[in-house]
Amino acid sequence: MPITEKPNSWRFEIETPELGNEDAATTALWEQSISSASLSDDESEASGAEILYDGQIFRFISPLRVEAEARWAGDDLCVSIFVRAAFSSQCSRCLEPADIEILDDFMYLYSLRKKTAANRNGATEETDEEYRIVPVTSWKNRLDISEQVWESLVLSLPMRVLCSRECRGICPTCGKSLNSESCSCTPEGRDPRFEKLLATKFDQDTE
Repeated sequence: MPITEKPNSWRFEIETPELGNEDAATTALWEQSISSASLSDDESEASGAEILYDGQIFRFISPLRVEAEARWAGDDLCVSIFVRAAFSSQCSRCLEPADIEILDDFMYLYSLRKKTAANRNGATEETDEEYRIVPVTSWKNRLDISEQVWESLVLSLPMRVLCSRECRGICPTCGKSLNSESCSCTPEGRDPRFEKLLATKFDQDTE
């Protein structure tokens, strides 16, 4: 079965910069090979090379690359997370395999206390939307960002996969792929309830 939550064996920790020094920053880089060998015994029954998200299966075809940078923003720690990976999934139109690559970055604000727009140094609500606030109980020399890496990865996955923008899909009558061959199905196979809609002409100049 594909994995649907962060594997227990995934561990991403970044060293925290000097406390209070907003000019200091720490960085970390990981390249996580995705295979059954990277999973714990309890997870080995699942396919560690596949993620199930929103009803779609995404199979890793490259290692997961993660970059992170941490720096202080007042009393809070701001961590930028960049994820990169390549997957193979099923095209939503023709159902053929399609390769996709994700490149995305997210910003997390690790806070010791609950923050609001009013008490975050005059920050506006628009600024708040740039961060995902993560409450923590205490600061340590190293910060575990594993859950946020998993969240960043999943949120980067597309809700719809296309092999190409020009994909013509499959014939709803015979099921043939219209990308590789012409379909000989006749209009008689259409649902008669849609005939009036198909006959409707639209003015292309009308916005």
